[in-house]
Amino acid sequence: MKGFEPSLFDKLFDDSPVQASRRRLSLDELKDSVARDLEALLNTRTVVDETRASRFPQGLRSVASFGLTDFSGMSLASVNDRRTICEAIERAIARHEPRLQDVQVELELDRRSINALFFSIRAMLVVRPAQEPVNFDAMLKPTTLQYSISRQR
Repeated sequence: MKGFEPSLFDKLFDDSPVQASRRRLSLDELKDSVARDLEALLNTRTVVDETRASRFPQGLRSVASFGLTDFSGMSLASVNDRRTICEAIERAIARHEPRLQDVQVELELDRRSINALFFSIRAMLVVRPAQEPVNFDAMLKPTTLQYSISRQR
């Protein structure tokens, strides 16, 4: 059997679940699936902050901490706030997307736009037997606080 197994989200939201058990994904389909799952992760807001969640052994990796904290009170003019946002995205991906390792997130300051912020997400996609570097573009619309993720091809 060749290909990769679909993610849990792909299995749960499959339009033809009867055939899902036999369905295998190509590497490109898998990367698209990871992009969709990243978008879901970044568009989810957690109400449990890291300090509170870290008091419990599995608190930071639990569903209760799935997503990002609200960054609406931070300033993109501040170097420290920009770093904090990028690091929070890196930690969320590292905790809740096991297919990605060595995650690096950077705010792309040279892609200035009035209506959007752009992030570059670089990581190593690790799914046996494959291991391959991947890059994703993340666009945040400040007016809606919604992320849109696309895979660099």
